Amino acid sequence: MDRIRLIASDMDATLLDEYSQLPPKFTETIRALAGQGILFAAASGRPLYTLETMFPDLLEEIILIGDNGGAARWKGKDLFVSEMPAEGWRQLARSTKQAGDVGLLCGLQAAYAEKQDEKYDKVFKNFYTRVEYVDDLTAVEAAADKFTVYLPNDDSQKAFDRIYGAFHTGNGGAFSVAVAGRNWVDVMNPGVHKGAALAKVGALLSIPADSMMAFGDTYNDAEMLTTAKYGFLMENGSGSLRAQVPFLAPSHREYGVMQVLKQVLRQNGEVSSEDFTKAH
Repeated sequence: MDRIRLIASDMDATLLDEYSQLPPKFTETIRALAGQGILFAAASGRPLYTLETMFPDLLEEIILIGDNGGAARWKGKDLFVSEMPAEGWRQLARSTKQAGDVGLLCGLQAAYAEKQDEKYDKVFKNFYTRVEYVDDLTAVEAAADKFTVYLPNDDSQKAFDRIYGAFHTGNGGAFSVAVAGRNWVDVMNPGVHKGAALAKVGALLSIPADSMMAFGDTYNDAEMLTTAKYGFLMENGSGSLRAQVPFLAPSHREYGVMQVLKQVLRQNGEVSSEDFTKAH
């Protein structure tokens, strides 16, 4: 048996339902976990300032991992920040514009987009509660930990294959690049992803991987789901990840994360591999 001490979850299509809402009784569940000595981490492509607005009553309980692992905060204190070199994200901004795609600079205090892309403001504001529109993205002077590309035609994988994958370290590039759902390609510093962030948090809190549980649905969650011993791919998640991830959770529409959390609570945090459905 393993004692679970840290549980991390992606937000969209994982913890959140199809209406981007938190599940019922989420606050009570997180506090019940805390009562058993189990910490919860929200691990998202969203920035820290947006995550803070999502959990206003739980900022003392929840560890926030933002921008796909670019930064983490707990109890109002930054645990770490991976700031991108300005010339790096400016190069990305130029390439994005040349490709005719929509670039968004994810600053530590706000997100920045060009005025011509303000028509996507409603989409942006769903993830970035502070957006500033500028004439030229490459002229922005701001600390940033992520650059993201918005693909309004739901073709993020094609865009990755065609253009942005070349920036990935695995392909000889200088960045960590991940498909983040149908509409987004996220770019961070090399080595930055949710899995590395979870490992850093674990090291800071002296929590080993076999005491970690994680939930996610797509490629930008993959490293996190293999960093934690108990990694769960959502039933609605990317099917090709099943071969990599140990366990399978019910769909986000069925509040699959909550179903597993309640099981952990019933077992007082003591779990084994035999307790859960295998992903493959």
